[in-house]
Amino acid sequence: MRRDESLPGQGTPARRSDQSEPRDATRVTAAANAAVRKALPFGDTQDFDDVNRGLIASLPDGGVIKNAGGRVVWDLSKYSFVLGQDAPATVNPSLWRQTQLMAVGGLFQVTDRVYQVRSADLSNVDIIEGETGLIIVDPLISAECARAALDLYYGHRPASRWPP
Repeated sequence: MRRDESLPGQGTPARRSDQSEPRDATRVTAAANAAVRKALPFGDTQDFDDVNRGLIASLPDGGVIKNAGGRVVWDLSKYSFVLGQDAPATVNPSLWRQTQLMAVGGLFQVTDRVYQVRSADLSNVDIIEGETGLIIVDPLISAECARAALDLYYGHRPASRWPP
């Protein structure tokens, strides 16, 4: 690893001297992304309606989650630059759209007794209200994100309800 790079999740790497400004897409990249845009039904916006279905509460603090020392461990707002914009020629439009959908975070009711906390991390937390307690499927990357997800759930589904 070069000295001007960092590991994922360890902050923004410093720019190398030859990366002072973003570059335009190459002809090959622009053509490939244009082909994706043409091949997929981007006029169908049902995904944007569906992404909000079952939303009970948005992530607090704009999706910023900090550890006990105040260090940011997750910041959903870093993805907000994709909202309300079409993908530039440098980015696959399908990945851009997926990021727009992923930028909607919060507590969702999926079906009776099944909830998800979405976008409080790179993955989602599934919470199933069982007969004798909660079943939590938690693939999150940090304890702070898991705590924030549970706090959001318990803020809207009080612990006193479980077991039923």
